[in-house]
Amino acid sequence: MRFVTSILLSCLLITAFPVSAQEDAGGFLIRVFGGTDIVAPTTPTLISATPIAVDQVDLVWGAATDNFLVSGYVISRNGTALATTTQTSYSDSGLTASTTYTYSMRAFDPSFNYSSSSNILSATTPDNPPPPDEEEGSSSQSTATRVTLDEFRIATGVSTTSFFIKTALPARFEVRWGRTGAYELGYVVNDRYLSSYEARITDLEPGMTYEYQVIGYTTRGKESLLKQGQFTTLGVTALTPPANVTRFTAVRVGTDVQLDWQIPMSDDAHTVKVVRSHLGFPLYPGDGAMVYLGDGTSVTDKDILSLYSPVYYTVFVVDENGLISSGAVAMVYATGAASVPGENQPVEIPGSIRPPNISEGETYASTSPTLPPGTNMPEISEIFITQNGITKSFADQVLKLSSDDSLTISIPKEAVFNTLKSIIVTLTDPTDATKTYSFLLRLNKDQSAYEAVLSPLMVEGFSRCTINIYDYKSAVVGTYVKSIMFTKSESAKQVPIFPDLIIAKGLPVAVVVALSALFMWLFLYYRRRKKAE
Repeated sequence: MRFVTSILLSCLLITAFPVSAQEDAGGFLIRVFGGTDIVAPTTPTLISATPIAVDQVDLVWGAATDNFLVSGYVISRNGTALATTTQTSYSDSGLTASTTYTYSMRAFDPSFNYSSSSNILSATTPDNPPPPDEEEGSSSQSTATRVTLDEFRIATGVSTTSFFIKTALPARFEVRWGRTGAYELGYVVNDRYLSSYEARITDLEPGMTYEYQVIGYTTRGKESLLKQGQFTTLGVTALTPPANVTRFTAVRVGTDVQLDWQIPMSDDAHTVKVVRSHLGFPLYPGDGAMVYLGDGTSVTDKDILSLYSPVYYTVFVVDENGLISSGAVAMVYATGAASVPGENQPVEIPGSIRPPNISEGETYASTSPTLPPGTNMPEISEIFITQNGITKSFADQVLKLSSDDSLTISIPKEAVFNTLKSIIVTLTDPTDATKTYSFLLRLNKDQSAYEAVLSPLMVEGFSRCTINIYDYKSAVVGTYVKSIMFTKSESAKQVPIFPDLIIAKGLPVAVVVALSALFMWLFLYYRRRKKAE
């Protein structure tokens, strides 16, 4: 009987899909729904199948919907499964010229329920290009088919450099680089015809000058030199990533999401990049769809909740040296999850016990009992907070920090098991415990620790700092809680007031003299009364 019960429980656990995340004050709740999801997604609509080149067809389709979540799409060519993607577009390359292909697709959800097949579209690739001598016989044709640049930018980092290329017509691109004009260090080539392309070069030396060359290829294979020149990587002095944005909120407005944040207070030039995904929090700037890029403090993500729920957002700060912050995060549900309290409020983790009010010295740590024996998880003494060169840990009895200075939260890499998915730190607002702000901890440049740099809060009071560690299944396997007292720094408290400072503020000398006389009269009056008593 006990064996049968175990088998039944195992079956329930295996079929307990899907998994969802909800929000409330203090963390993230990973909730597993019992039973089997048997509702298939709606049927996607194939919008276009466009021959781009003799060997490529580009597909575009409308997004499907599901009672929980659409995990992706299976694309079929000529009735045979071709590829799986989470996007709503796909480039089918490596085809044969003058050949007709038919396409369809199906959507699927986390429980592998598949929709019915979409409509079928056909596309015929063009003929092979004419011989070179025939093509060169017409100068007008040669000019018309040449790749021309619409936009070109280079962004250098300490050990990386990115090339941003945009052309009027789809093309293939090749980027070559080296210490000399022989471009001996390497090259990158994209295998699809695109109108915009980003090539990222890594493993470069800091402060080094390199030669580069960018080649473009038309859909008929004609080669053009688009750009060549030099770039210099940044020096080793610019290794500290910028602080994250503060007060990042994501609020549902109908099917739109309103995103607001505050840029870190700094003299450096900052660019903000907002990235969105429906599969989880984007862990780096390329891990999802870009919603915003600029130096503003808000953006509206239009009609996104009609396509996905929940939607995950990460805001990255990019400084003038190309260094990137760890990321501030928020999550929003569509109207169907209206019972979720608060759009930007992570909730308490199941099994964690926390007092309703924040108290000085509050410390709590909990790890999942399902972790394999010997799995590394941090001790509270291995969670560090550094501010103004002074490092403290969660093991300290009382944590008092300045509200006027940025701080860095870090966990040594060796203290965390290597199959984790993400680490998220959440701070409650010292002035309003119902508001929380969350940030990703990411590996630093030397791969020694997971870190997040937080901008100054600029407000005083108690805050609860919660760190949640997620495994690859998006389940919380570790929760750490510590109360922090934020106070004004001593320099901010003890600001001397001098008469010349008051005058500089705009008060006339006569007013300053009158106030000084009044103060002196009150002082003498008070002393005389004390003597009379």
